[in-house]
Amino acid sequence: MSALRPGPRERLISTAIAMVQERGVHATGLSDLLRRSSAARNSIYQHFPGGKQELMVAATETAGEVVVARIDRLAETGDPAEVLRALIAGWITELEESDFRAGCPIAAAALVGPDEPAITAAAAGAFARLRGRLAAALTDAGQPAAERTASVVISAIEGALLQARAAKSVQPLRDVEAALPRLLSSA
Repeated sequence: MSALRPGPRERLISTAIAMVQERGVHATGLSDLLRRSSAARNSIYQHFPGGKQELMVAATETAGEVVVARIDRLAETGDPAEVLRALIAGWITELEESDFRAGCPIAAAALVGPDEPAITAAAAGAFARLRGRLAAALTDAGQPAAERTASVVISAIEGALLQARAAKSVQPLRDVEAALPRLLSSA
């Protein structure tokens, strides 16, 4: 049985996520996005009547959903430190496989600026969902101050991602990986 090929909407969203990871929102042009996604030009306005802004909101929300689903799968272990190690390991793999071109699409959306409030709001919502799911996993594991700890963890990982891309080194992520278990044990 052959796998179904994603439709144009899904291809546009997944391509937008990949391009935003590499280039940021503003440098992701519709012509390149259409070419990379193999979608017809009218697909954008058919599936995203609000144009690029609506597509970027959908891509940001989808990127958040993907990470939330990953946190949910990892949280089944019941070990918060293992969840964090696995999240960091995933980012290390993605950075190395992309030659440090792939950053966090949610962070890229957050940096879009005040002229794009819908995209910024989508990033804020995605980060809130990540913090909420991570806090729930920490609470389930008996961690005190779970909401504050989840906020610090997300901030530490995002900051390490920025540093890692700039330095073309995974060391900032390794540093966070080494420090977070102490944070969890002292929370």
